[in-house]
Amino acid sequence: MFFKTAFVVLALVGAIAAQHYYQQQQQHHHHEEEEHHGPAHYEFHYDVHDDHTGDVHGRKEVRQDHLTQGEYYLIDADGHKRTVTYHVDGKSGFIAQVHREPIKGYQAPQPVHKVLAAPIHKVLAVPVHHGHHY
Repeated sequence: MFFKTAFVVLALVGAIAAQHYYQQQQQHHHHEEEEHHGPAHYEFHYDVHDDHTGDVHGRKEVRQDHLTQGEYYLIDADGHKRTVTYHVDGKSGFIAQVHREPIKGYQAPQPVHKVLAAPIHKVLAVPVHHGHHY
């Protein structure tokens, strides 16, 4: 009975020590992330307008510390321009507003169908005679 009780006590002590070690590692890892990954600061934008495929879209975004603001747009297949403005605050999460408006005179690009013809190989059947027939 002594060994069974001693084993249970040692198991509990081991579990407590393991949890303490895990918590220290998590705190250390979190501290390292703060040191190496300070607040982000960036800005970017791009626009695409491809008449051949009809792909029209763009995006711009600015980030200062824990606040991100941006907007993106695209032309839907039905000829409406969809614009999404958004902002992300570290605690409030992602908040977006969507606006759609028809584009006057919009005509969807017509797909260009290319037919690739494979070369045609004619196979001629020639009778083959085995042996000699006299």
